[in-house]
Amino acid sequence: MSAKTMTVAGIMSGTSADGIDVAVVRIAAGKMRPRLSLLAHEGFVYPAALRRAVLAAMNASSTSTAELARLHWRLGIAYAEAVSATLKRHPMKLDLIGCHGQTLYHQPRAAAYSGRSFACTWQGGEAQAIASALGVPVVSNFRPADMLAGGQGAPLVPLLDHVLFADAKRGRVLQNIGGIANLTAIPAAAKAEQIIAFDTGPGNMVIDALAQQLFNKPFDRNGAFAEPLIARLVRHIEPRPRAK
Repeated sequence: MSAKTMTVAGIMSGTSADGIDVAVVRIAAGKMRPRLSLLAHEGFVYPAALRRAVLAAMNASSTSTAELARLHWRLGIAYAEAVSATLKRHPMKLDLIGCHGQTLYHQPRAAAYSGRSFACTWQGGEAQAIASALGVPVVSNFRPADMLAGGQGAPLVPLLDHVLFADAKRGRVLQNIGGIANLTAIPAAAKAEQIIAFDTGPGNMVIDALAQQLFNKPFDRNGAFAEPLIARLVRHIEPRPRAK
C-alpha cells in the first residue's frame, strides 16, 4: 500500500437478510475526489439456520441476552468466512476491511427509554472475529456516528454517490432498491454537504416476500416477475402534453 492507495474489502448484509456481499475496491487519491476501482465482488447466501436466526432477532418482542450474543458472534464468523472465500477466488492483499453489520434494530427517531429520549440503532456482527481471522484492521458500526451527529443512520451511500456521480453541470437523482429503498439527490456542482438523501419506503423486503408468497421463489431474479407488470403499468401512463 502506498500513502495514497488502499485496497479495501467492504462487507454488506442488508435488511432483507438474504446473504452477504463482499466487494474489494482499490481507493486512490485524486485531484478532486478519490478514484475507485472494483477489483472483485462475490455474494454468499446465508445458511438457512443463520437467516432464520437473523429474521427472528429483528425487532423481536422477546429474545434473550444469550441468543443475541451468539448471533452477534455467529455473524462475525460468517463475515470472516465470506471475505476469506472472496480472497481465495481473487488472491490479493487487503489493507482494510469495512463491515456495516446486520441491522437488527433501527429507531431513527427519538423515543423515551429509562428516563431519557434518544434515537438508537444496532448492527450485529463481531468485528474482532473478522480481524482475527483475516489479520486485517476492521472498521465497523457505521451508523451511530451519523445518528449522533443528527442524521438518521441511513442511507449511508450518499457520500459514495457524490464521489461517483457528481457533475459540474447536471443534477442527478440515484435510486437504490435495497431491503429499504432510498435515494440520493445531487444538485449540479454540489459539494458533499449539499446532497440530500432519505429512505423512500420498503424495497426488497416486500419484493422478496411477494416472490415467496405468489411464486414460491426466494426472490425475483433479474426482475423476471416484475418486468411484465411494469410494462403493463407503463402502457397506462399517458404522456404529459408539451408546453407550448
